[in-house]
Amino acid sequence: MMKAKITVAIVLALSASLALSACSGETTSTSSASASGTPISREAASSFTNPFSVENQLKDWWGGSGIPITWKVSETVKADWDGNSRPDHAPPNGFQGLVQEPFSGPYQVGLETVRSFFAGSQSFVITPVITIDSQTIDLQPIVVSFSEYEKKLSTTGVGCVTYDSPSQIVPLTGKTPRGILAYDVVLDCGWSLIEDALRILIRNYQKL
Repeated sequence: MMKAKITVAIVLALSASLALSACSGETTSTSSASASGTPISREAASSFTNPFSVENQLKDWWGGSGIPITWKVSETVKADWDGNSRPDHAPPNGFQGLVQEPFSGPYQVGLETVRSFFAGSQSFVITPVITIDSQTIDLQPIVVSFSEYEKKLSTTGVGCVTYDSPSQIVPLTGKTPRGILAYDVVLDCGWSLIEDALRILIRNYQKL
């Protein structure tokens, strides 16, 4: 009788041990599933690379070789941008504070916008700034906008959209200590190009 009681006790002890091992295995499995979910959420926050360039072709009408442009960026939302390449970063990762000599060719950065169903469009404002006789003059600001489906450039209510409209030439003027500077802002959204790169060209006014 005593042996039977001991045998039953051993069986019960072994059953309890196996039950604890099974519970422990479930916990490990749940933890592993949770860890594997982390890369998926990161992958959902991938980005689009958006080629964008500016170019300065401003001649100096008052006797110099040309007018440098300093590019100023404003109205960026931090959450809209991914990685190092964003408009309000300094060169070579952005446009903030870029001093562009005249006729030095285009300067381009692949801006990285957040790729998300809820991201909507990402935009910023870029302003060409010139200095004449030690006076700093902001020329007309230009709005740049990216989304998954289209890209836009606009200034003073005139603009272009990728694959929908050709380059737009916007004639403008700026008041300087030496008189009125008449200039063109050329907005190119890649309508006639294979790549949908946005381009801004600042040049002296050309009569059409």
